[in-house]
Amino acid sequence: MSRGTDHAERWAKAITSDTEAALSLYATDVLYDDRRAVDHVYDTATDVGELRERLAPFANTDRANGLGIHRLDVLEAIETTGAAGAFAVTILWRWTGEGLARFRGIPTGGQTLRTRGQTWHQFDADGRIDRELTNWNDVPVLQQLGLPVLTPHYWEADFDPSLLG
Repeated sequence: MSRGTDHAERWAKAITSDTEAALSLYATDVLYDDRRAVDHVYDTATDVGELRERLAPFANTDRANGLGIHRLDVLEAIETTGAAGAFAVTILWRWTGEGLARFRGIPTGGQTLRTRGQTWHQFDADGRIDRELTNWNDVPVLQQLGLPVLTPHYWEADFDPSLLG
């Protein structure tokens, strides 16, 4: 198993099972940016204290509290290079959420939700994550919840943008 794959599997397991174990993977001063949230003030954390409150819901084990049970399946880990030649990994993953009362404020009706996303980690000299950028694809979840989210295929030869309005 490569260094990147080993990290990705360890990270995905920790995020969804043990918040403290997950936090131990991060540097004390981390820049964490999760592009899932609308409010940029909330979705960026700059230390592990702020990060704890953002990660904790993913390790929830109480099926009755509405926070849901989360799973991250690593699809691929791609080793890359960060700033000043730092080791970095891009993790492509699939998220599953079961038992969530709401997703982005929308009632789930008890549905099991799924989507994909990617997370990029850059590591400091001690091998801890000092920078994270995560992007979620919310569109499949919103469509699953019945919202009329359009996904036009701009690349198709007969695409007519006037049909969007």
